[in-house]
Amino acid sequence: MKWQDTGIILSQRPCSESQIILNILTATHGRHSGITRVSKTQRQSASFQPGNFVEVTWNARLSEHLGQWTSEATCMPWIQVINRPQPLLALSTICALLDTCLPERQPYSELYEGLKNFLHHLTNNRDWPTHYAMFELRLLSSLGFGLDLGICAVTKTKENLTYVSPKTGRAVCEEVGKPYAERLFLLPLFLIDENQQPTTKDILQALSLTGYFLNQFVMEGKKLPKARGRLLSLLSESNILKCA
Repeated sequence: MKWQDTGIILSQRPCSESQIILNILTATHGRHSGITRVSKTQRQSASFQPGNFVEVTWNARLSEHLGQWTSEATCMPWIQVINRPQPLLALSTICALLDTCLPERQPYSELYEGLKNFLHHLTNNRDWPTHYAMFELRLLSSLGFGLDLGICAVTKTKENLTYVSPKTGRAVCEEVGKPYAERLFLLPLFLIDENQQPTTKDILQALSLTGYFLNQFVMEGKKLPKARGRLLSLLSESNILKCA
């Protein structure tokens, strides 16, 4: 079996002295694994770093086999952010998150396009933290655990949405939620209104919200990548929208 596709490298790990296993999110074949041959000098080369865009050929005798990659890097965001600690850690985090969360060999074309868009913002714009938070929200939706943030679960109003229920993932208006505020998540308005400019606090609240639901419904006993915790710590130490 043989096919060609475009993809984004999510991770690499050694297989032998002359081989590594690459996990790649492809445009039409989903998250796929395969072996590729490398020399000692190539093993840590920029070509195989997470976040790199590649043209790939996957080849195996049977579809259920691990298979062999032939790849060629077409764009390397890793090089563009290597001297920028926060974006570099965000790149590592988003790739590790997808590598951990996505089932293998199931196509997620919208998520692939979303990752492409995020990597564009990461390397070209200072507002990448906003797009990172929105990507985690999209990831939940793509995996079947989308949060219903546009209408109050109790009154059906679309006004004064302030909280999110940790049980249902649905928004609650201020009037209904205020008596139970300590048991609810705050709803950062930029998640439902693109005209809202988030603050550092808003970004961290959003990531607390998405992190909770990723842990509850997606990870299935696994832990969120350690890189994500380091990213949140790093972002909380600075004004992320000025120091990105």
